[in-house]
Amino acid sequence: MRVSLHLSSLLRHAAREHGRTEVVTLDGQGQLHRSNWALLERRARQWGQAWERLDLPMRAPVALLGWNAQGLLEAVLGTAASGRQALTLNPRQFPEQLIWAVNQTQAQALVFDQALAPLIDAMQLQMPSVKHYVQLGGPDMLPEPGTLMVEPMDAESLLGFDDPDWHWPDQVETDTALISFTAASSGWPRGVPTSHRAAVLQAMAAALPDAYGIGYEDAVMPLLPVAHSGGWAMCLCAAMVGSRLVLVPPGLAPATLAETMATLGVSLAAGPPNVWQEVMNHMDASGLKLPALRRAVVGSAAFPPDLLTRMRAVPGLDVMHTWGMSEIAPPALVARGSALVLGPDGRLPQGRARFGVELALVDDEGRSLPRDGQTEGLLVARGPWTLDAYIGEADSPLVSVDGVYGWFPTGDIARIDPEGWVTITDRRKDLIRCGGEWISAAQLERIALSLPEVAEAAAIARNDPLLGERPLLVVVLHPGASLSPEELLTSFEGRVADWQQPASALVFPELPRLGNGEVDKRELRALVETVLD
Repeated sequence: MRVSLHLSSLLRHAAREHGRTEVVTLDGQGQLHRSNWALLERRARQWGQAWERLDLPMRAPVALLGWNAQGLLEAVLGTAASGRQALTLNPRQFPEQLIWAVNQTQAQALVFDQALAPLIDAMQLQMPSVKHYVQLGGPDMLPEPGTLMVEPMDAESLLGFDDPDWHWPDQVETDTALISFTAASSGWPRGVPTSHRAAVLQAMAAALPDAYGIGYEDAVMPLLPVAHSGGWAMCLCAAMVGSRLVLVPPGLAPATLAETMATLGVSLAAGPPNVWQEVMNHMDASGLKLPALRRAVVGSAAFPPDLLTRMRAVPGLDVMHTWGMSEIAPPALVARGSALVLGPDGRLPQGRARFGVELALVDDEGRSLPRDGQTEGLLVARGPWTLDAYIGEADSPLVSVDGVYGWFPTGDIARIDPEGWVTITDRRKDLIRCGGEWISAAQLERIALSLPEVAEAAAIARNDPLLGERPLLVVVLHPGASLSPEELLTSFEGRVADWQQPASALVFPELPRLGNGEVDKRELRALVETVLD
């Protein structure tokens, strides 16, 4: 009998085959909470029963907002595995972006972390589709009555009843299980749906030896939020192969993060360059050793070469560089070992495509270009789990290559050598990769243009040794207007999240433009480097 691929089968496998393997959470107060895969699956089943008792329809979207912890992961997997759609929201996004995601999906329930209750209170009136609010934790953690516009239920009371005869419902494997919203050049996030089948296949491919290479003897620590497709994908890998899973909140002090790795014997950790910089700094300053750490995954389009040198000096540590995006499932490209070396132009390769990701280079007319390591073109991808369409958008983003439809345009300019090594050299899309998160250049430009003194604005990415990239804003002022770079930067306070704000600003007399009138950002980047150097 053929069995469908869906997340409930993955959870059942985790509970049955390695139920005693630990799932450990470090909370914001530095306390460790230990559970295991069997208990996690049981709690996930209770979420499925709870949604039934609340008459939440199958395929109904449920928004989930919180920091990395077992409670959030139980809610995400229990929601998705029970036939609802788990919309994983990133707490680092600005409230307007979170509201946009909830309204785009018409989410009917919202599960949130206690620490985020003030944020929920500010958002409630703008999310009319949400009928049920559930706060993680027990009744003693609920806010005082009248604090929130709509009183939430507490998760522990909601999950209190567990029917031993309840079973995961039958589902269609192509139904949407997970939804993540990623930054877009328009400034408003775009919803990326992932089916049950795609999620399971992605986890299988990501666990392969030439990807993460995760096994049951590993202790895995994802340093990306569970809301990020790369975060929940690593959790699914751990559930599939039986690894110990270690969840930590964001913003930990480097000493706490490194010492937690040492205490729990973390053998594989994955995060952006800035987190690894901080860990390495602490190890150098304190003399701390991480003998169990065998693989360090650095996920970013830009991997600082000096960080690579420092990490390779750690005995026995296999350093991996990965690249991906929600639309084609991270990690799409993986570089490790002797292949992770600087090219003639001083760039590190992003890696080779893993199974399930087929890549091509094309020109502006959609004609394929050679893989000769020199020719640059637009990078496109296709595969069994590549995005077909964004949530709520009628038009598909897919394009044709040599007349064959079905390729996703990544927005990056790259070259591919004859052995398949991909090096990203530029970006066609207006997105900036900062510490593992995307920032929309268009959104920053709109804010700048709202100022009466600004006539033109362009935001570009500039390399940052800690975060990979940071936004730099260039503006042209109206004749006779006066506005300093410092005043310009101050105007972003309270309008975007702190980490999304431009790191610096310049005032130019004019912006370089292409023949079609658009700003030539490649030329602008060159001009900025000339000015700043």
